[in-house]
Amino acid sequence: MNFLQEYFIGDCLRSESGVLKQANIRLVFNLTLASIGLLIIVSLVYMINGFHYQLLKSLIIMSLFTGTLFYMRWRKSIEVVAHLLILISLANILTNVFILFQSFNAFGAIIVVVDLIFAFHILGSRWGLFYAACHFIPILVFECLQYVGLTFTRFPPQQLAFSEVFISLVLLFLIVLYLIYYYHQVYDLAKESLYKNMEELRLAKEMAEEMNRLKTNFLSNMSHEIRTPINGILGISQVIETETTDSNILEYVHLQQQSGRRLLETITSILNLSRIESNTAQLKLSIVNVNDLILESVRPLEELAKRKRLDFSLDLSDGSFQCLSDESMLYQVMNNIIGNAIKFTDKGSITINTKPDPAFINSCCITVEDTGIGISEEFLHRIFNPFEQESSGRARQYEGSGLGLSIAKRYIELMGGDIRVTSAKGKGSSFQVVLPLYRSH
Repeated sequence: MNFLQEYFIGDCLRSESGVLKQANIRLVFNLTLASIGLLIIVSLVYMINGFHYQLLKSLIIMSLFTGTLFYMRWRKSIEVVAHLLILISLANILTNVFILFQSFNAFGAIIVVVDLIFAFHILGSRWGLFYAACHFIPILVFECLQYVGLTFTRFPPQQLAFSEVFISLVLLFLIVLYLIYYYHQVYDLAKESLYKNMEELRLAKEMAEEMNRLKTNFLSNMSHEIRTPINGILGISQVIETETTDSNILEYVHLQQQSGRRLLETITSILNLSRIESNTAQLKLSIVNVNDLILESVRPLEELAKRKRLDFSLDLSDGSFQCLSDESMLYQVMNNIIGNAIKFTDKGSITINTKPDPAFINSCCITVEDTGIGISEEFLHRIFNPFEQESSGRARQYEGSGLGLSIAKRYIELMGGDIRVTSAKGKGSSFQVVLPLYRSH
């Protein structure tokens, strides 16, 4: 048995790494071998009893089953073999029902059940349903024809010898028993594989959490180590700025301050993102007046808009919108969104408005619209991913780390809100920040 298995499916087993796939290959091989054994015994019975038609049919089926074994060895695949086994078995059943025995009995019903269990397991639910119909419809047609008295043959039906029925039923019982045992084995293998995967996932999760903690600690420590000398450099540059009147030195100082602030903002953004990802970002909730916070956010950015000669307008609702939010986080969100609107708009206008959100009850919507470069439809679904920018590499036109919108989205979600964006390339963008309103009870 081991020699036959190695000869016919040894290479096929070694080409499959999955335990369940290997079990399926063994199942197809063993069922084919068992069917050939059954046919050999039945053929001997047919020969002894002189049933020439049944003997010829059995020899044809036996040769087809043997051919499938060599096909498995040649192609190292079982899908086509599974189809062939079911089709051969179906042809055998229909030949018995319509021609030889002209009846559908319990013996044929057992073979049908084995076929369908095999089809559903090896080939899946769609093929299983297809073969169920292929078995059921012809037999239903046969029974209807029998009811009205129609037959397909002129010669009388063949009879099954007692020895044939007895031997066939014993062998079929053993095949069904093997199928049950096989499914039990597969269930145990699947359960063992599931537990193993769960354990691997648990270890991977613990490792990822530990790596995330180490990353957060590293970023926190490095942020402190980098920000301290940067603050010192910026402080010295401010002293130089106040004590010199040389225009060239002042220009260099301004460039130094600009670069230092940009580096400081990047480091702060990376640290904030790492805190969010490690779930160490702490919310400090308080009642925030949305309109007041927007006015405070806009004040330091208006000058930048004026330098670019942009129309900068506010349309704040007359109602008093109060939200239970983290004021510092919300300020940073608005600073990032409005700052981006100014950065990516070279001409035109920027409009900020607040109003009740029509989609959610007891919510306010802060909208920031610009007439800037816009966002392409292909990139729109990635706009909130960290470190993602539509223009990247050395050819990009706009500076930035690609963290502002990612941090803004996560901050808003932490505060129970939502952030949406609509945009078209070359036509500007519209960001909507939705926050639940605070209701005192």
